[in-house]
Amino acid sequence: MEFKQQIRIDQRNGNLHIEVDGTFSPDTAAKLATLITRSYEGTGNIFIHTKRITEVAMGSKFALNSLIEICDLPSENIYFIGEKGFLLGDNAAKVIIRKKTKGHRCSGKCNTCKCSTKEAA
Repeated sequence: MEFKQQIRIDQRNGNLHIEVDGTFSPDTAAKLATLITRSYEGTGNIFIHTKRITEVAMGSKFALNSLIEICDLPSENIYFIGEKGFLLGDNAAKVIIRKKTKGHRCSGKCNTCKCSTKEAA
């Protein structure tokens, strides 16, 4: 059952979050479009996380974008998260690149911080 292991869907805060693992092929694009069509309730955004995609096969971008159009999915609500989103989305695709953080997020400012940047009182 590689299909279930390769694509995971989660509904959070009215949005659909999809994680794809492994090689992204035209077959994966078809499975993804089918799952989005079945799972999307017509409201919120669709976030496709690309961090775990290892390779994007030739023809995948065309297949995915054609299927998004054929299935009448709201392309204006689809966001790719991660740099591989540039390889999957069309020219109008929205790609979110998260800022890489170094170490602890609070920079030593939170009350319970034990990181080395906490200033001694």
